[in-house]
Amino acid sequence: MSQIVAEPLVSRERPPPAAIGADALTVTVHADLAAAEPVWRALEARGVLTPYQRFDWVRHYCDAGFEDHSTLRIVELAAHGTPFAILPLAIAPWMGAARGRVIGSDISNGDFIIMDRERAGLVTPAVLTEALDAVRAGGTALDMVLFANWPARWQGVDNPLLALPHTLAPNTFYRVDLPEAKGGAFIEEAFPHKRRTNIRRSLRRLTEQFGELTLLRAKTPEEVERMHAVFLDQRARRFRQMGVENVFARPPFQRFFLAAAKAELGKAQPALSFHAVVAGGDAVLATSVGTYANGHYSQYINSTTDGPASKYSLMGVLMAMLVDELRASGVTSLDMGLGDFDYKVDWTEPEPVHDSIIAVTPRGRVMARALGAGRALKRGIKQNPAAWKLARGAMSLKAKISGR
Repeated sequence: MSQIVAEPLVSRERPPPAAIGADALTVTVHADLAAAEPVWRALEARGVLTPYQRFDWVRHYCDAGFEDHSTLRIVELAAHGTPFAILPLAIAPWMGAARGRVIGSDISNGDFIIMDRERAGLVTPAVLTEALDAVRAGGTALDMVLFANWPARWQGVDNPLLALPHTLAPNTFYRVDLPEAKGGAFIEEAFPHKRRTNIRRSLRRLTEQFGELTLLRAKTPEEVERMHAVFLDQRARRFRQMGVENVFARPPFQRFFLAAAKAELGKAQPALSFHAVVAGGDAVLATSVGTYANGHYSQYINSTTDGPASKYSLMGVLMAMLVDELRASGVTSLDMGLGDFDYKVDWTEPEPVHDSIIAVTPRGRVMARALGAGRALKRGIKQNPAAWKLARGAMSLKAKISGR
């Protein structure tokens, strides 16, 4: 662990915050999660962050082996001797450059900096530059940093990355604030008559044919294993239909889901949990894998059966039951992650997310242009239906060839 104490900062982008102008900014660079854990957890409890920057999510992600070939650097920023932000970076080679990303960014639904809600304004471009300079001052190679898929605002706090040059990310994000539960079902309060009728009809027909429907959240290791096995099977079938690889069958994902869900059992807002819609006491019709943070629930991935029950609105049933449970437990906002699927607009609102690339060396500036061009091309393909159809066809063919 190294520590750098800088003189009061002067930002060219905006006047320096008075709190930092009055005292020195302290930048502490931790080389592993354990060293940063006490400050991270304390800041998380009073701060603003997405579920994908929770210490427990990140710890389980790293333990599963996703970052085995990366260098971790967790940057702690403090003023008045009190931490106000944490920037957790994973640094790895990319096309001959050392590229940093927020830890977990490769599989998450959005980057964010862990910040003290009341002092988020201290995270300026000049402070971020100082943080990256501190990483390099410790001898760590770092040419550029990519902040990917970040929202402009999260739980009432503007993202400080808005002050950096940024572009639209390739994907769209889906999120909604949930109204306070008033004793009724969410679909009755928020949905038009036709949509309510459709979901109620599916609930009734499924009950008549398959038995009483129950939404279960895994409460034991055995339930985690069973729901995970069903999820894998349902996802494998769906991905085969789509002609794409089932990435969730890869060993790191399996280790991550099983270990994290078991370790988080019993927590009111776990870093990872399994839910399942069960019919007749034992038939799993649908699953949801999600993560929580400070009253927010993010549905990371879901699955539905392709059996006879699939002719009904299983996703509508799953979400109707899940949202009612979430509201009853005090959850105030929900997201369904990145990626455009028709069912998401029934429950959430689409919103743009952004990319920022900070180059800190001449090599980084060259490679940042290449990285930015690649992200722009990806967005152009995903936002063009014809181009995206061709790309999906190519991915399907590749998956079929690889599976032979």
